Amino acid sequence: MFTKTLNKKGNVILQVLAAMVVMSISFYFLSSYVIGQRKQVVKTKNVVNLKFAVNSALDYVVFGIRQKYCFDNGTILQNTTNCDWKHPGNVERLVMSDEQLQSLQAMLLAGTGIGPNDGPNTLRLDRIDLSLIFPVSSNHPLFPVVNALKDVVNEMTGALVPVSSIRVLLTRPTNEGYLPKAGREVYIQAQVSLLDSSGNVIQIGQAPLQARSQLAIYPREMGSFALVLPGNLRLDKEWDAPTGAAEVNLHKFGSRSDLGSSPGLVFTSPVFVNGNINLPVDAGANGKSAYAGVTFTDRVYMGNGWIQNPDNTQYTPNTQGGLSDRYWADSRVFGGFLKGIENDGMRDLGLDVLSGQSNGSNGKEFDLNAKCAELNQKSTKFDFMEKSNLKAELKVSKDDPPELSNYRMILTNYNKFYAQKNPLPPYVTKGDWGSAVIDVDNKGKLTGAIATVEISYGEGSEAKSVAVDLVRDGLITIKPPVDIPGRKEALISAHASAIEDLKKAVEAAGQPSAQLTSLKNQKATVEEELKAAQDSLKLEKEKPTDTTVIVTPSPTGTAAPSPSPSPSPTGTVEPSPSPTGTVTPSPSPATTPATDSPYQDPAKIKELEDKIAELTAKLNDLISKIANQEKIEGEKNSGDKAKAEAAVAKAQADIDRYEEVLANRPEIKVDLDNATSWTGKVYKDRVDLQVTIKNGQNIINSQGNSAGKVSIRFKAYDGTYFNSVPIRPSTPANHLQGFLNFLIGSAGEITRPTDLSTDATDDESADWAAKCEEYYNMINSQSFGAANWGSSFSPSTRNSWNFAGEKSFDPLVKVENVAEDRTWNTDDTKFLVRSIIKNCTIKPGTSFVTGFFTCDNLVIEGGRSKPLSIIGTFIIGKSLKIDEQAIRTGITWSSVYYPQATQELRARGVLYPLSDKDNKTKCDNLPSPIWHPIPSIQETADRMSCNVISLRAKANPFQWTAVDPDCGIPVGATQTVPTCKRRIYHYFVIEQAREGQGL
Repeated sequence: MFTKTLNKKGNVILQVLAAMVVMSISFYFLSSYVIGQRKQVVKTKNVVNLKFAVNSALDYVVFGIRQKYCFDNGTILQNTTNCDWKHPGNVERLVMSDEQLQSLQAMLLAGTGIGPNDGPNTLRLDRIDLSLIFPVSSNHPLFPVVNALKDVVNEMTGALVPVSSIRVLLTRPTNEGYLPKAGREVYIQAQVSLLDSSGNVIQIGQAPLQARSQLAIYPREMGSFALVLPGNLRLDKEWDAPTGAAEVNLHKFGSRSDLGSSPGLVFTSPVFVNGNINLPVDAGANGKSAYAGVTFTDRVYMGNGWIQNPDNTQYTPNTQGGLSDRYWADSRVFGGFLKGIENDGMRDLGLDVLSGQSNGSNGKEFDLNAKCAELNQKSTKFDFMEKSNLKAELKVSKDDPPELSNYRMILTNYNKFYAQKNPLPPYVTKGDWGSAVIDVDNKGKLTGAIATVEISYGEGSEAKSVAVDLVRDGLITIKPPVDIPGRKEALISAHASAIEDLKKAVEAAGQPSAQLTSLKNQKATVEEELKAAQDSLKLEKEKPTDTTVIVTPSPTGTAAPSPSPSPSPTGTVEPSPSPTGTVTPSPSPATTPATDSPYQDPAKIKELEDKIAELTAKLNDLISKIANQEKIEGEKNSGDKAKAEAAVAKAQADIDRYEEVLANRPEIKVDLDNATSWTGKVYKDRVDLQVTIKNGQNIINSQGNSAGKVSIRFKAYDGTYFNSVPIRPSTPANHLQGFLNFLIGSAGEITRPTDLSTDATDDESADWAAKCEEYYNMINSQSFGAANWGSSFSPSTRNSWNFAGEKSFDPLVKVENVAEDRTWNTDDTKFLVRSIIKNCTIKPGTSFVTGFFTCDNLVIEGGRSKPLSIIGTFIIGKSLKIDEQAIRTGITWSSVYYPQATQELRARGVLYPLSDKDNKTKCDNLPSPIWHPIPSIQETADRMSCNVISLRAKANPFQWTAVDPDCGIPVGATQTVPTCKRRIYHYFVIEQAREGQGL
């Protein structure tokens, strides 16, 4: 049989091609999926950034409306330079009610000055149109919003979306006349849009990128509060502990369990605190914390204060974002701010006058307006901040130790420090720090650097530096390296070498030099030769004289010798030469003649005498040279020994010095701290700096030499920086930088610099910052200057609020003398309105109090058996004391506007129908509904008297929006009749709805 063999190679190729087709299709769809997912991620990130931007900008605008800003176009910051009736961004012109407008128009038509205006028909605005133009400084409240918009990209192309500005449009509704109103409320629409570089609204798809909010604005009357306090509220002390001026203590219990099942003191309506609120220390989830038995179920409004710890430092949660530390309701130290807190940004000056803390405005404080407005502008605009300088003020105190130097670092030109948002970087070193100890303490903070501090010393190859970013209370401590490797061994070796050199010097002093030895040998030889010559001369002179006549040659020529009668013993005598001829020298004395003459030889004697003279001179010269050489060598030996001894002493001193350095290690410490005003406020434009240099003389280089100088470089961060980098490239590299150069003497004495080594120019920004802080605390509105609406009646606060006059009949009650004291012994059965009372006391037997009261001092006594209910408003002038037993028993405190207050007041007969006072149930069963188009006069009167609006009508001052009076006599005026401004200082701004497009 034959078997057919198939071609399998073609099948394999087909299978591979099929697989490639499948994989290609898969990659195609997978790539589409990945691209789609990427687009979705980018789009999600865009939406987050865009929603953050428009909603944050809208929140800022709503806050500005609440604070009655004069928005400055371009920055949308508060403008207080020309905030008047002409300013196009003045919120107070926009939210003006019909009643206010009519009052102002009447004042204007009557010739009363109300400030710059364009006539009665232009006082109120129907719209405000503004823009925030990029870039903005990091000091700007909306900088985080603007910075986030840098990351918005087109999810299709990946290109950046050029968001160039934020538009803000505030408008009154066109159908305003048809909206329901009950009084002075106003409705506003706020819209925020993101614009591109062409000024067009950026769109996402077909929808414009914008958010819109509907706002209801109505006066924040004093009668809206349950309690109004003139100063600080302390929840960290016992109720009877000593207090500061105008301070109030609400009792601090040992723990929450001390209250048992009692709710303690509960405020169900807003509370106003003019100053700070101090909370007890939070011991954490696992600790036992003290507990203040008070709960604020409605919002707490603050004049210009902070939530603080007992030591007056700013409060921060025990953990950052922990489950038990996210909400005020979770607080372990009190019942919580269940609806949060809101800060007005300015104290109520009327309360300060009422409590005796201030005499009120003299009408001239508004002259500060232009300066303070300049401060605001210069602390947020690039051009102004880049002109700012850094300066230092040396603060000298006799109590400071010599190693401590105190400075106050100040930013000029109204600038201020700006804490950076990026994580604090590690310190950076230059040079060889070896075994140095460098410790940075930023108090556990991860961000918030306000300055770079660099510590340096040494020169050339020995230069060292450490640079670190510090927060406002940061600290860096450096212990420079002193235990140099091999240093002590080298010093010991040098000392041993010096000792050896000393030994050699001592030995060298006892041995003459080769030169001196040679001179002495020469001297000995000359002495021997001299002695021999002297001996020969002596022997020669002891011989007899020869009597033989010797012919002397003629002086003019040469004579022939005369024949001697007998031959000479010494041979033939040569004729003597003429005086001009040459004399043949005699033979040397050492030459022994063949025969010694028995007679003196004059020539020999002369020769010997000449020789002796020559040798004597030579000997004297040698003696002199030997003496000189001995002197030279003696001095040299003495000097060498002295040098060797000095070298030994120096080597030992070096060892002792190094051991002293090791035992007393140097330390450099730079400590930053907040600079505070007399009121305890932290200055934003300055910080305190302490430089401590201990054992500065022991800061040495690798050779053991003292550095002699320590330099501190301080570079501040202001609003021109973000994440420690300049926002604009044009910012100078040395912006806000200076040096403190300390000179250190051999004994460690320090010469301190009195200022930075910069070209900083002085100005008064620091003083003005303090003045403006007080100014903003004092002014009663952030709009307008010294016009009628801007005039302050604060000096007459006590007269304005004591509307019945002290110890006179109250015209609103007419049946009771207004005494200095008011005591509650039983429950109230009617709603009372009382002007200033010196002492208010609620006795233990009282369980219900209602009314509007202004009390200098309020006491709620203990010993209670039933809980206490208070419905109404108490304005405290000086002090409030609530016995801790009364809190244990329970106190519920609300204003008349609390929803359940109406029912309780009806049940107690305080509210009743005028047509049937004894029928308590009729208020709940009036015959016609509230929306009836044609109610009867009787039903209208009954409906009025059955509701708390009737109580409000009894107390005009409690309709004011600040204790700072709306009515009074202007400062310096001669009139005796009070006038009223009908001005609303504070508003409740209720956001009824918010919607966004393109998000």
